[in-house]
Amino acid sequence: MLTAVVDEVIKGPEADARFGKHLTVVPTVQASRAGRYQTQAVIVTTAARRIIDLSKGGDKLANILVRGTIEPTLHPDFRQISENLRELCHKWYPRASLNLITVNPNFDSPDSRAALHAYHKVWVRLEAGTQKTFTAMTGQPGKNFKDLVDVLSGVETNLIMDANFVRGDVDNSTDSEVKAWVKYVSAVKPTQLLISSRALADTDKKTKPVTKTRLTEIFELASEKLEGTAVELVDN
Repeated sequence: MLTAVVDEVIKGPEADARFGKHLTVVPTVQASRAGRYQTQAVIVTTAARRIIDLSKGGDKLANILVRGTIEPTLHPDFRQISENLRELCHKWYPRASLNLITVNPNFDSPDSRAALHAYHKVWVRLEAGTQKTFTAMTGQPGKNFKDLVDVLSGVETNLIMDANFVRGDVDNSTDSEVKAWVKYVSAVKPTQLLISSRALADTDKKTKPVTKTRLTEIFELASEKLEGTAVELVDN
């Protein structure tokens, strides 16, 4: 049972083009009781053992990621987990970055916002200009779109935003959609914006990438309008 929990809480090390060699910590692993997550003690102790073992073994890590199929910020002890992970990262991997990867962040409480200070980088997705398109792309209620923008606009940390543009059953690449999206991104003020185009894999909607010409146009508009944000085209 314990081994199974460890394998669910800690993934890796593994490597990819974006994060290099990295370790992943999943705070929102389900406990034996439905609707409950593993405790802070289990998450932190499990992560600590793996991080310390890797460091002592001479393994090099570029990043430590906090993510999960269930939104990691939903854990009731998210702040304490985040701060403990930052201490572990600082002590055992001082050259590595601690990253939070969130799709639908729960940043409403003071504790959850304070937790963001533990991270070197926070990765979010914002790729719609209207509630209708947001719902079509994510399956979430339209009101969550405005809530997300409002929350992100108040976050004072190193935000990196992903935006994926598609056409087909869902199209967030039209002129009106992109112009509205740029206004929302401008309100959030991310440090970096990564623009890409790939078919949606997590929905029943049939989509396909936009043309390279259209993606370049979106990139150029964002680069022109978003002062203080480093805009980058990502090759898929």
